[in-house]
Amino acid sequence: MDETDLEILRLLRENARATLAHISGEIGLSSPSVKDRLDKMEREGVILGYRPVLDHGKLGQGLTAFVQLTLAHQQCCNDELADALRELPGVVEGHYTDGDHDILLKVVTENPESLRDVLNMINAVEGVANTKTIISLTNPIREF
Repeated sequence: MDETDLEILRLLRENARATLAHISGEIGLSSPSVKDRLDKMEREGVILGYRPVLDHGKLGQGLTAFVQLTLAHQQCCNDELADALRELPGVVEGHYTDGDHDILLKVVTENPESLRDVLNMINAVEGVANTKTIISLTNPIREF
């Protein structure tokens, strides 16, 4: 990775649909050179994919919560547990963490009642001892 690669990534973070021609014009490289760099970053796992950034509120999921899970016993990086949590409605992101809690989930739902339903499902997953929920009021800091 060099400064040119970082600049390509910056441009893609601003607009993942930016064309090769646009990127090449911005950084002063030919389109084939930009394509080669993108291909290399994809092969090396620097770029994991290209996805839409969703406005969950406009999709009827205006409530965002972060749910801290404490596990019944040490299960860090347990694939079965992660798979069970991944399948729950509204769970859009999850991290194994260090500290007082073992997992941090990002959950988006329609309203407090639907959040309660998701929390009940999370608590029913084998190995989850308890949860602590933090409701987001707004998101003023975004990566994109």
